[in-house]
Amino acid sequence: MRNSDGKEYVRTLVFAALLGVPVAFAAVLFQTAIHDLIHLVWDVIPDELGWSEPSWWYVVLVPGLAGLLVAAAVRLPGHGGHSPLEGLGAEPIRPIELASILPAALATLGLGLVLGPEAPLIALGMGLGALSVKFLPSEGTGAQLLVFSGAFAAVAALFGGPLIAAFLLFEVTAASGKIPAQQIGRALLPGFVAAGTGALVFTGVADWQGLHQGNLSLPSLPPYESVRVTDLAWCLVMAVVVAGVIVALRHLAHRIAAQSALGPVPLLVVAGLLVGTLAVVFRATADRPVDLVLFSGQTELPDVVAEGSAAVLVLLVVTKGLAYALSLGAGFRGGPVFPAIALGVAAAMVAENVLPGLHTTPAVATGIAAATTAVLRVPFTAVLLVSLLMGPSAFDVAPIAVLAAAIAWLVVTWLPTPEDRAQARLTEAAPAGSA
Repeated sequence: MRNSDGKEYVRTLVFAALLGVPVAFAAVLFQTAIHDLIHLVWDVIPDELGWSEPSWWYVVLVPGLAGLLVAAAVRLPGHGGHSPLEGLGAEPIRPIELASILPAALATLGLGLVLGPEAPLIALGMGLGALSVKFLPSEGTGAQLLVFSGAFAAVAALFGGPLIAAFLLFEVTAASGKIPAQQIGRALLPGFVAAGTGALVFTGVADWQGLHQGNLSLPSLPPYESVRVTDLAWCLVMAVVVAGVIVALRHLAHRIAAQSALGPVPLLVVAGLLVGTLAVVFRATADRPVDLVLFSGQTELPDVVAEGSAAVLVLLVVTKGLAYALSLGAGFRGGPVFPAIALGVAAAMVAENVLPGLHTTPAVATGIAAATTAVLRVPFTAVLLVSLLMGPSAFDVAPIAVLAAAIAWLVVTWLPTPEDRAQARLTEAAPAGSA
């Protein structure tokens, strides 16, 4: 029996390796579709209309239109996937549910709402994994592992490599408690293999150079060669502030989600119009493009780091933060991580501008580590992400990033969100219900 189990597991590993490549290609196609839609809506059409920048009414109208499109998509099988207020989500999905998940996410991300692509990419990977099970001789536990492997490969495509995917899903899985600790390595190894083979889509093989796309990246930051006491002190304070801001925005998002009097469709439309209005207000006040407020913030990070005005950065944190809460709470579809990182970087640059003696590089590292931990409670993944983004300074900022992630984890533990309270009520009620 043990021998047959071993053969089945090896076969699952082989299938996972084969699955990684098509999932990575599909993830690239989806991200390309988002990029092309953004280019069409926010560049091509305004150019055709003779605008040097989108008119104010256009900026307000387009996110409102996204609300109507998402409302239509969630009526299809799968209901557009889970809400970003629930985190990334790793529940099994049927392949047919992608018919609502992908259009809802495409409308959300392409038309300017403040969410990221990570959640729909995980759904895409799991949907393709579920589809592969129908054609491959795999069943039971092997089939479940193969489905989850698709999520690994999709997240690897998002970050351009398997390390972040492995750490992120490992940490989320471990925290969920759904897999016994002694079985986590065995359960996640097929996904790690799928992420590794999927990465070949970007690294290339032999004479093929692979596909190249814009991943999460930072501009070149000033070298940082030794931890300074001033930086350490300020960054500990920053971590508390950044985590507190993310938690406060999630509380606001839950309040928005509770506005049942409006109904789901009006809530989506009104929230979309308000997101566009916030972007217009930011542009009119700061004389900066609406792109800084709209979208996930992934491609705008270099502009945020280069911004030299503390007043503009504070306004950006306020307007993008409110737009993020509206996008989270109103029912749009996407991931919660990338906008949180963008807000963390913006807050870091505010601190760098106003706090005496604070160095840019550890400030940015703190913003990323604290925001990532606050939104997903994944301190280990947050520090790894900082290390991969910091380049030559990664070794020296690592202690600060670790402390920032730990402090952010404590903050979100002490300031529970509404979903934490709901889970606590269920846990307390469980023994009484079973008695």
